[in-house]
Amino acid sequence: MSVNRESLVNEIKLVGTKLNEQKYDIARELADNQDNDSEQALEIRADIVQIIADSFSHDNESVLNRITNWGRMTGEQAIAYGVDLDESLKSISSVRQIMWRKVEEIVKTNNLSIEAVFEITRQFDPLLDQAVYAYSTAYVKSYKEILGEAQEKFLTLSAPVVPILDGFAVLPIIGGIDTIRADVLLDTAMRESAKQELSHLFIDLSGVAVVDTMVAHYIFKIIQSLELVGVKAVLAGIRPEVAQTMVTLGINFSEVKTYSTMQQALSKHIVSENIIK
Repeated sequence: MSVNRESLVNEIKLVGTKLNEQKYDIARELADNQDNDSEQALEIRADIVQIIADSFSHDNESVLNRITNWGRMTGEQAIAYGVDLDESLKSISSVRQIMWRKVEEIVKTNNLSIEAVFEITRQFDPLLDQAVYAYSTAYVKSYKEILGEAQEKFLTLSAPVVPILDGFAVLPIIGGIDTIRADVLLDTAMRESAKQELSHLFIDLSGVAVVDTMVAHYIFKIIQSLELVGVKAVLAGIRPEVAQTMVTLGINFSEVKTYSTMQQALSKHIVSENIIK
């Protein structure tokens, strides 16, 4: 036998009220399935129970905003505490299972209608799906941000400008050069040249495996930029096969001092110019 709309609304509100009354019990039960049983974690679990419970008696839009904020906040916290995404999603799956078990108990205890169960299903499942979506989106976004920061730090550390004498320093380049790393190299070279008041910067290419047109363009850009601020760039460590590649590609470094080894470059520009006597 179907129930009228008013009775249906009251039944659904009753479920929400009962869930709210049990939110900390449910949160503790969720904690039994997870490693983190801190007070803060308990409050976070109790929050999602309360939001879901409130959805049975509050405006859907306001509840949707709350569940989205909850998902975003917990996703960011999961990254901060080093929680794996798959483990996190399992914990949200536990929320679904335990909450439905509680709903079932409330429905049976209070002899609620099947219509109330259907209505709760229509509200509850999309709401928790939104929590999963917001959580996952925030998790991935935070992960990418942390990864980007780590990459930036790594690239900065991979481009050290090493002082050897007053006004002289070496920039060793090891590995490949792409657009991102080229920008870091340029920024580091310019910043450190000004900071160290350099007159000469020796760029060591002995650790660069491949020099193609793009890599040569990046290197030439660094050299030109240094010249604009009065720093003389000297290329060293250019292996025969790299030199041959430059010639084949039509790359013109005729106005740039180039040497096959760093020793030759230092000997020419430091020793022979009587900087070291």
